[in-house]
Amino acid sequence: MKSIWEMDAPIGLAFFFGPALIIGIMMLISGFNTVSAIMVLVLVLCGLKYMHTSIIGKYRIMKSIVNSIHLKKDSKILDAGCGHGAFMLQFNGQAANISEIIGIDIWSNKDQGSNSIAATQKIMENSNLADKVKLKTANILDMPFNDNEFDLIVSSLVLHNIRPFEKRKAALVNIARVQKQKGQLVIMDIGYETSKYVRILEDLEYQNVNIANTGYNGWWGTPMVPTFVITATK
Repeated sequence: MKSIWEMDAPIGLAFFFGPALIIGIMMLISGFNTVSAIMVLVLVLCGLKYMHTSIIGKYRIMKSIVNSIHLKKDSKILDAGCGHGAFMLQFNGQAANISEIIGIDIWSNKDQGSNSIAATQKIMENSNLADKVKLKTANILDMPFNDNEFDLIVSSLVLHNIRPFEKRKAALVNIARVQKQKGQLVIMDIGYETSKYVRILEDLEYQNVNIANTGYNGWWGTPMVPTFVITATK
């Protein structure tokens, strides 16, 4: 479980707690009213839900995903946009089947609080994967890997940060380039562009492309900002 200082996009809290604070101050000045009080309550609850998803819910989703994956012997894994290594840590119990797990990131503190290669390395050193993990500074749009290199590729809460959409498409093309034939792909992200991702993956000759909504654990403040999971086989 992460601390509040390691949250995903911590600035997102300002969209909920900021207006709540302003409305609260206005009530102190002008007097209590029911509508404003309800607005403050709703905004605070949404902010707390955002925190829950980032600190608890996201981990539950990742654990569920990894529990459904059966790695073959000597699997090579890529975590494209690994952050603090949350997804990689879920493979602790399958370490015996992993030959190497590589995590890449641009280490942006805007996208994740206290994000750095040194911090993630320290986290991974305390796991069963310590001797199998390699961390690199690299952009998903320009990954320094050979074609057909990875058996499993996971990417969590990364694509929505890539703009415009054409660059997201380029990221998926690059993922397909480094994925082995019959390799597994897992994309976990925020938003409503799932149908576009599915079309792109099918054009890239991925098979068995499936979409799953993650429910309450994936709500970033409200159900209007959900988390989805796409799985596919190349």
